[in-house]
Amino acid sequence: MKQSLLVIFATILSATTFSQDTKTQAQQASAPKEKVRPQTPKPPYHYDIEEVEYDNADKTVHYGATLTKPRGVKSFPTVIIITGSGAQDRDGTILGHKLYWVLADYLTNHGIAVLRVDDRGKGKSTLGNDPKELTSQVFSTDVETSFNYLLSRTDLDKKKIGLIGHSEGGIIAPMVAARRKDIAFLVLWGAASVGGSEINTQQNVYALKKAKIDSVAVEAFAQLHKKILSQFTTTSKEELDNKVTSIFTEWKANQSKETLTRLYVAESGIVGQEVHKMYHSLYDLNWMRYFICYDPATDLRKVTCPVLAINGMKDTQVDATSNLAVIKTSLTQAGNKHFQIKALPSLNHLLQTADTGDAGEYEKIDETIAPAAMELIAKWIMDAKY
Repeated sequence: MKQSLLVIFATILSATTFSQDTKTQAQQASAPKEKVRPQTPKPPYHYDIEEVEYDNADKTVHYGATLTKPRGVKSFPTVIIITGSGAQDRDGTILGHKLYWVLADYLTNHGIAVLRVDDRGKGKSTLGNDPKELTSQVFSTDVETSFNYLLSRTDLDKKKIGLIGHSEGGIIAPMVAARRKDIAFLVLWGAASVGGSEINTQQNVYALKKAKIDSVAVEAFAQLHKKILSQFTTTSKEELDNKVTSIFTEWKANQSKETLTRLYVAESGIVGQEVHKMYHSLYDLNWMRYFICYDPATDLRKVTCPVLAINGMKDTQVDATSNLAVIKTSLTQAGNKHFQIKALPSLNHLLQTADTGDAGEYEKIDETIAPAAMELIAKWIMDAKY
């Protein structure tokens, strides 16, 4: 049990929070041949496809993207797909699935233009000058660059351009909409709206429960973890270490011997790791530190354009109930009168029809996105009051 627990913590605590990118690359590298999923688009295409490239304002980042447009239609809505965490190509390639291409194909076949963009460092998009400084906030400026590119085109209706944000993209989209009142609408898909600290804690709790750790010990760890993450706003690692020492010492004194045993707590360690080093692995990542400290509700409370927020009820990476509740409360506080909140039964974080929703199932499921979920998104966009 100790060895499996160590593996869980090494993976969860040091990995990007809800990205499958690293895992995907490893699995694809070892796979003899990538699966061809039944929903992957195939020619002939009944819409126009354009490969496009553009730069940000100061020419420090170059972007590669694909724009698909309905054929034979004069006015139509346009969306930019914002990817989840981890560097992803424009198609959202994961375990043989082309997540964002499948969605773009469906939407464009139903009258909606779609721009899907390579993340920095993938495909034809460059990393920029300071890759170690990248955060969700920086990625929001990439989205604005893509939005400004679409505004520069004469073949698109400038009043009907919106954003679809998946996972981390679901918190980036409201960042942009809070700054830009010319965003026509948002679709938030599995948006991590409770904040990174809570998301990271929930994912640790899920991993521990999956490993059959006693529920009392799991809750005890969650309390410790969340309290330490709340200190990530400190300006130095030394200051963080002092706070971690104090929090850990107090927490340990209040736990039963059984709980300490189940979590492998030592004098200055937990689950076989030195507690300071364990949290350094998160604090040292600028992306992670920003994600943990950022409160998505601050921008959601400024969003007044139409919003569709959806989550799969079997999503084990971004809990549907708690995250959709934050979105609903925040948009209500914003005075937003045009939003729909929808929890989708039996669907996981990718909107696949799932059994357990565990990330380990993604590869086993041939379906890339449930057709009913794509139908909901397309119909809502076409019916939205811009």
